[in-house]
Amino acid sequence: MLLCLFTQTIVASPPKKIKGKVVRIIDGDTFEVLVKKETFRIRLSAIDAPEKGQDYYQKSKQALSDLCFNKIVTVELLRKDRYQRWIGDVYSSKGEYINGWMIAGGHAWHYTEYSKSAPLAAAQATAKRNKLGLWKQGKPIAPWEFRSAKNKNRKKKAA
Repeated sequence: MLLCLFTQTIVASPPKKIKGKVVRIIDGDTFEVLVKKETFRIRLSAIDAPEKGQDYYQKSKQALSDLCFNKIVTVELLRKDRYQRWIGDVYSSKGEYINGWMIAGGHAWHYTEYSKSAPLAAAQATAKRNKLGLWKQGKPIAPWEFRSAKNKNRKKKAA
């Protein structure tokens, strides 16, 4: 019986790397990938894209779609977040680092609360300096600030 439970745990746990077809784009930092007959929701690690209702949301979502929708990607699974999405580093079939591409194109922020990557910080600085993507706006509001303000407004309305 114990061996059976242990075996089920191993089978239920996905491998550290998965390869599959992107079948749905949720927003600029989240998508679903189909591996065999199982769908995994993936949140790109180290980045934070504009939230729904925020400037540049649709363009960020479209940028991720243009890059990987209906295409084969490899995801290095890191961990699950509180919403049970897999956090991962995502690579195109050509080996391009999609997380970094989103930052370099100005389609998302380097999420420094969770990443201290010097190359990603440099990619964001270059995108900002060249006014790429969301940096064309001058001083765009970071998604974590947008969420914080939204949560404060909810609490005020509830009080």
